[in-house]
Amino acid sequence: MIDFIIVGSGLAGIAFAETALNNQKEIVVIDNNQNASSKVAAGLYNPVILKRFTAVWNAREQLSILDDFYSSIQSKLNHKFDYRKPILRKFFSIEEQNNWFIAADKEALVSFLSTKLRTDNFQGIEAPYNYGEVLHTGYVDVDSLLQHYRNYLETQNLIHTEIFNHD
Repeated sequence: MIDFIIVGSGLAGIAFAETALNNQKEIVVIDNNQNASSKVAAGLYNPVILKRFTAVWNAREQLSILDDFYSSIQSKLNHKFDYRKPILRKFFSIEEQNNWFIAADKEALVSFLSTKLRTDNFQGIEAPYNYGEVLHTGYVDVDSLLQHYRNYLETQNLIHTEIFNHD
């Protein structure tokens, strides 16, 4: 007895499949091996909307779920694809620096915005007002995740490569 038929093995399909399997559900994935939107996904995660220095909705909870979820899959697949990488916000004025520090004092952002200015020098980028560092950011190597998870599904005989007929 199959509990769920999952159409597609892109990011959403993987998330659903992994959640179902972790809850002892029987699944089958039907995929035509296109993953169109997931193949172009950058995989970046960032808890701050940098244009207005505001926190993403439920950022702490979402990052916690992200950490647990991807750590579990990395262990299961014995492959790393979640990489922590800081995001730097280039300041264009002293006013932007001041706005950064004001935002960094807000309860929702205190754990996400570093109060230490970064003075990195990057070739071809002039940054006389330096950079602010967003913490708890990174990226998922989406191509690697898609490939390794598909291989896992194949070894478990849980995937069928075909076009799903909705009729």
